Amino acid sequence: MRIFTKPILLLLLVCWIHVLGWSQTIYQAEDGTFTNGVSKSTYKSTPIAYMQGTGSLKITANVAQKGYYKLVITVSTPSGNKDQDLLINGIKISTLKFPSNASFYDFNGGNLLLNAGNNTIEVAANWGWMYFDKFTITQVPPHNYSITDANLINPNANQKAKDVFAFLRSNYGKDIISGQTAYWNELIALAGKTPVIRAFDFQSYTIGYPYLWKNGGHTFGWTDDGTTKAAIDWYNSTNKKGIVTFQWHWHSPSGGAVGTNTFYTNTTTFDVSKAVTSNTPENLAVLKDIDSIATQLKKLQKAGVPILWRPLHEAGGEWFWWGAKGSANCLKLYDILYDRLTNMHKLNNLIWVWSSPEADWYPGNTKVDIIGYDSYPGAYDYGTQKAIFDQLFDIVAGKKMITMSENGPIPDIDKCFQEDAMWLYFSSWSDLVSKQNAQAHIQKVYAHTKVITLDEMPSIITSLDNIEIESGFKLYPNPAENVLFIENTYDSDIEILDLTGRVVMKSSLDNGSSTLDISSLNKGTYLLTFRGSARQNQIFIKK
Repeated sequence: MRIFTKPILLLLLVCWIHVLGWSQTIYQAEDGTFTNGVSKSTYKSTPIAYMQGTGSLKITANVAQKGYYKLVITVSTPSGNKDQDLLINGIKISTLKFPSNASFYDFNGGNLLLNAGNNTIEVAANWGWMYFDKFTITQVPPHNYSITDANLINPNANQKAKDVFAFLRSNYGKDIISGQTAYWNELIALAGKTPVIRAFDFQSYTIGYPYLWKNGGHTFGWTDDGTTKAAIDWYNSTNKKGIVTFQWHWHSPSGGAVGTNTFYTNTTTFDVSKAVTSNTPENLAVLKDIDSIATQLKKLQKAGVPILWRPLHEAGGEWFWWGAKGSANCLKLYDILYDRLTNMHKLNNLIWVWSSPEADWYPGNTKVDIIGYDSYPGAYDYGTQKAIFDQLFDIVAGKKMITMSENGPIPDIDKCFQEDAMWLYFSSWSDLVSKQNAQAHIQKVYAHTKVITLDEMPSIITSLDNIEIESGFKLYPNPAENVLFIENTYDSDIEILDLTGRVVMKSSLDNGSSTLDISSLNKGTYLLTFRGSARQNQIFIKK
């Protein structure tokens, strides 16, 4: 296989990289190994490998030492967005989601774990129909999960939202939190354990809801289907240890037919570009819908329920009306939504989650608390989606936690750790959890020591003076100034971590009551973690 070189310039580049301790090699795609449907060709006077609807392209990368290597693929996709599959040494790692671009551009294929010696890097046709110029392999360090922003984007966020966010940050890069949408009880029966995160949907709380049942048929109209109350009741039933997330399949305010899912682009004529133009009928309609959803979020806020709030999801796919007119219009709608809910309706219980993986659709780090990806690679595909994880990491410069906000197959947890794809949580979509995951895989995931389930959750409360974490164990006062009192009925080693995940104190507890001198700690929020009958965690504040 020919290794691409250019005199002087490339020599200087390679020398510079080696000074930093990293190595880089460039492989020409047309010198790779092809299977049916891929062939040598020329595009815009450049020798390339052309992929039709089938086949695969392989290169063999030789590296001196085992480690992480960033893969950049120079490609052109004149036929539109394309999804392909990435395999390393014959094992599928991730979906590659190439955006449409008739010019050559550099695509981030992720930071891949390669073994010393030869490694096969393969791109296999999923959608096919694109051009490959070259592959660039550069050694990189593992991700740093401790650099995420410590504060929520809303400066007036309430304490409960802050506490949930602090808990998430304390686990990010160390554990993966379990989650599920509908099919809740069925999943618990399959898994033998209960997820931490439960997803709900606001779709019925707008005037454009097309499934209101009236006089023996469907019509448009707002209806309370009980979702808000169900979320409050479930949160309270977990002793406030569960975490609630809401998405919003926003049925279009107009332009669709009753009895159809009018949130889809192809089932409505509603125009988001008009909706973000002040005082148009479309603009007034979306404001009315936002105000309607605000009534439900206010009920949740009044009930003391913090929310992982995930509006305008999968915008970059353009299959929902809010993404149908390009990123600029969608981002304007996001700004309207954030401003109205935060500044007009004073909703301070929200943690804002953005789930679309395209860089040019991202609102920016000052407008998002968590970034996510909705992962549907196909039944029984337990790959980590490493390439997409790394794309998201680069988009946010490591400053935001990265979650698998929806999924069909649950990724292999061990491989998530091995491949440095540490999703904050996963949230399996309804009955796809049983249709796209073997029961043995579900049970393995939920029994994994690095997967947090509801029985392992702390009481995410910092406003009580005396908190009983589990029977026979109490922590008080909270907030504490110089001394933390701990009552327990068994011996245990404890650790205290700051919000970057750094261990700042270790101690041992004897059976009975103990005092812990925390005077040396700086003011702030900390996580106390220990193992009793099960792993336990408790957030506390040093004042």
